[in-house]
Amino acid sequence: MKTILSGLGVFIIVVSAAQIPTDQETVLDQLADELLATAEADISYDELYETLTHLLANPVDINKVTHEQLRAVMVLNEEEINALLDYRTQNGPLLSTLELQAIPHWTPTTLKRVLPFVTVRDPGTQVGRDLLKRVGRENNNYLVLRYERTLETRKGYSSTVDSAQRYVGTPDKYYMRFRISRPNDFSLGFTAEKDPGENFAWNPSQQLYGFDFYSGHIQLMKKGFLDNLVIGDFQCQFGQGLQLGSVFGLGKSSQTITGARRSNLGFLPYMSAGESFYMRGVAATFRLANPIRLHLFGSYKKRDASFDSDGERIGSLLASGLHRTPREIASRNQVGDRDLGMVIQVRNRRFDFGVLGYEKRLSRTVSGAPSPYNQFRFQGSSYYNVGAFFNLSWANVTFFSEAARTVGRGGGLTAGVLGNLSPKLEMAWLYRYFSPDYLSEYANAFSESSAPQNETGIYWGGRYTFSRRVTLGGYIDVFRFPWLRYRIYKPSDGTEWLLRLNYTPSRSISFFLQTRVENKARNLPGESTRYDVGLGTRKNIWVSGEFLASPTLTLRTRVQGSQYELGQSTTRGMAVVQEATLKKNRWSMSVRYALFDTDDYENRQYVYEKDVWLATSLPAYEGSGLRNYLLVHYTLSRSTDVWVRWSRTWYADRETMGSGTEEIEGNTRNDIKFQVRIRI
Repeated sequence: MKTILSGLGVFIIVVSAAQIPTDQETVLDQLADELLATAEADISYDELYETLTHLLANPVDINKVTHEQLRAVMVLNEEEINALLDYRTQNGPLLSTLELQAIPHWTPTTLKRVLPFVTVRDPGTQVGRDLLKRVGRENNNYLVLRYERTLETRKGYSSTVDSAQRYVGTPDKYYMRFRISRPNDFSLGFTAEKDPGENFAWNPSQQLYGFDFYSGHIQLMKKGFLDNLVIGDFQCQFGQGLQLGSVFGLGKSSQTITGARRSNLGFLPYMSAGESFYMRGVAATFRLANPIRLHLFGSYKKRDASFDSDGERIGSLLASGLHRTPREIASRNQVGDRDLGMVIQVRNRRFDFGVLGYEKRLSRTVSGAPSPYNQFRFQGSSYYNVGAFFNLSWANVTFFSEAARTVGRGGGLTAGVLGNLSPKLEMAWLYRYFSPDYLSEYANAFSESSAPQNETGIYWGGRYTFSRRVTLGGYIDVFRFPWLRYRIYKPSDGTEWLLRLNYTPSRSISFFLQTRVENKARNLPGESTRYDVGLGTRKNIWVSGEFLASPTLTLRTRVQGSQYELGQSTTRGMAVVQEATLKKNRWSMSVRYALFDTDDYENRQYVYEKDVWLATSLPAYEGSGLRNYLLVHYTLSRSTDVWVRWSRTWYADRETMGSGTEEIEGNTRNDIKFQVRIRI
């Protein structure tokens, strides 16, 4: 293992007694860091982060919030949720958020974590105003303008690259978003984005309309028997996400209890810049009677696709949303995608039951030659899903489940229970079964794999609160894959467990120690045409401390490492991170210095980084080198905020970065980002 870290000195941190800040920015960073502490996959967490950001930017009315909305916040357990709802039933509407201190079973830690997500609204603010007047006078709005660029030049912009692979646009990234909303009333918004390498021009004949991607929505809520209406782009969150799931599902994380269950939130506006896995059309929820709701949705959008040699059948549906080269541009909007669905739901505070079904139909047929591990992939032009979900809350325990089936193919089932066994002990248990040939593109159920398919498993999670200062949480997950998978060419099984100890000795100091071990089969490397499978074991450990050195200065230190064993090979990786955040009047500045040293890609280190508002950064530290960033936030006025971010990665073990058209000559990469937020 390389020894770039051998000369690292000891960090000296001055600590003084002060209070940990509870502003929204700090709470968001702490929660995101906790939720993403176990991240290992190369996927975008932007949507999850944006969900948390939106919850903070739009605090829910504590007097109208539902059981499911409280669960979606991900900071309250079942006992705390029930205590709030019981208090509200017995004592009537809360007069102020200060009254939350009187709720039984709520600790100061609970109060600190939940306060940024809730508010108490004056009911008189809506009396005598029609919708247009409420929209015009609503101060919960923002316009975000963002610019990003990598200073080094990628190979795809070079004139020496073949014209079919050369990027047609500039290396600049543009992003714009506007939203105005009032919880449980209305929401209006749009998002526009141009990725690096894409053209920014107005040429309808070439499907160029300035930005490369646009998204927008209009949402109305609580209008008589019309409970919810979304026109434009939307997502669906029903049951446990086995058929229809949005970003409100985290999976396995240090949130060992709340991550096991999905919140049943219905239709949600889509505001992300991701160009796949959303619906575009109309979604409506009708209140037929007090406990009965009817949900209907219809969606139609164009999708990117590559074709077989005959030019008629789809070889694969593309989800990157990138249109930088002539080849990528030729694949744009080649297939019509229609979704129709219905959900009938019976719900009150304790009981929630629903039946649902939807149809997906493409304008062309999907074919493509399946490989041994994915021979159950979708082929054809349509499929149908049906299913049902059932949730029941009793005392401080919640039972949740969903079953679904793809007509003519396989099915899936997830069922679990979570709750408080005592004031100090929380537990969660979940069983899942997904057949290899089950299909649902919009699924986001709890699973080991990225999609609920070809998997069975049992998950146990728990958290014990020893005192206000010490908590211990963890989980054990045992799973099996009945059929072949990518890089595992035989049926296999595996296990994973995690332990996390949180220690807060004072209001100015907090630590956590976390370890995780995963055992999963993997094809052994070799040139033989016969695949030999061995057991791959990945071990991770994280140690992190946060210190409030003064009312304006916060210091954070983290050390994390990993080890991966497969066959006769053992490789390791490590990262050491020091971060400081200074807040003074209108200014906020965060700076990071990180060293990393990994033997291979299997030991890449993921570390959450602070970013501009509505953006997240979770890069993989891989190889040997340094990572730095500087983030400056300045509040220009009550209505305007400005962010500037610079990040730099330097490698000691290579002369080029990336591959193909993304290759950069040299061992250094610098990225800059500018953002302005205007409240109108």
